[in-house]
Amino acid sequence: MTDDDRLGDAKTDESEEQRERYRELLEETRTVMPGTQVLFAFLLTAAFSETFKDLDLLAKRAYAGALLLAAVAAITLMAPTAFHRISDPGTRAERLKVSTKLQVAGMSLLLASMTLVTFVVGRLIFDDTLVGLLFGGTTVASGIALWYLLPQAGSMTRTD
Repeated sequence: MTDDDRLGDAKTDESEEQRERYRELLEETRTVMPGTQVLFAFLLTAAFSETFKDLDLLAKRAYAGALLLAAVAAITLMAPTAFHRISDPGTRAERLKVSTKLQVAGMSLLLASMTLVTFVVGRLIFDDTLVGLLFGGTTVASGIALWYLLPQAGSMTRTD
């Protein structure tokens, strides 16, 4: 086997690995999307509830931020699928890099939206801004720990 033959095999293997990683990324996105869409739908309808008019300015602003962040999160999380369909098939490595960044960005936006929503609801339930901050803080800390820090710690301990 010549060096060129081995290089050709390496290119094929890399391409197959990229194809598999892209499939996994799109499947992960399909898993996250229903929850994102439900949150967005809930936020769209919440403004029409009877008690919404009773929210103070801070709660309405936090709600508006959560709504906007949920919309942008949904759009960002859908982007890898559109990118996959519209982009040139020969750019798989670049599509994978961009799509991974889009998915992480979408998850970050989703976490920010969830944080604001839990702040608003915690504050509303207990009529206490400190409790709202505790709810929001718990949400963001849990998301960062489980979505970002835990996977990073796991990748540091892998030996493969």
